[in-house]
Amino acid sequence: MQAVIPGQANTITHNLLVSASGEALTSGTVSFHLLARSGANSGKWWDGSAWSDTEAAAGVGVHKVRGIWQCDIGAAAWEYGVLYESYAVDSLGSVVVYSEQIVPSLAIGVIGAGDHEWVYTLTDSTTGLPLPGATVTVTGDAYGENPLYRAVTDAAGQVTFHLPIGMTVYVWRELAGYYFVNPDTEVVD
Repeated sequence: MQAVIPGQANTITHNLLVSASGEALTSGTVSFHLLARSGANSGKWWDGSAWSDTEAAAGVGVHKVRGIWQCDIGAAAWEYGVLYESYAVDSLGSVVVYSEQIVPSLAIGVIGAGDHEWVYTLTDSTTGLPLPGATVTVTGDAYGENPLYRAVTDAAGQVTFHLPIGMTVYVWRELAGYYFVNPDTEVVD
């Protein structure tokens, strides 16, 4: 899962293989496609300048190294609280089509003004009491490399943020004097 910062241009990346051989694709033309999965443009394709009902390429990728391709997508494509999906394919169709979810990312703060508010509550596993003052970081990956949200729990041991329903997130918890098994895998409901 890739993360992007809404309101600015972002580079999306795909690692591509040639279908017949399984070798890294290092030459040719690769088009990147971007689909909004939620929000006002849900089900529409980014055509490089606007959202369209018809599938279109969002841009052409540039090969970087060993089959890793990147494509710059303009700031107008990215909004808070929207889940995206991207895939890439070469002009001959010889690439294994690679698809990945993309989520809006902020190091700190509420993601978007989306229509779904999700509350995470942190309590002491022994007493059941809330744990205020804990740092909670939510990432889009199990390795903690794509932070989506970071906040400190309130007096009720809670943090609140906005993400699409059904999205899997990974919650990392930190508080002096406590040991947590991180990440806590949750599905936004």
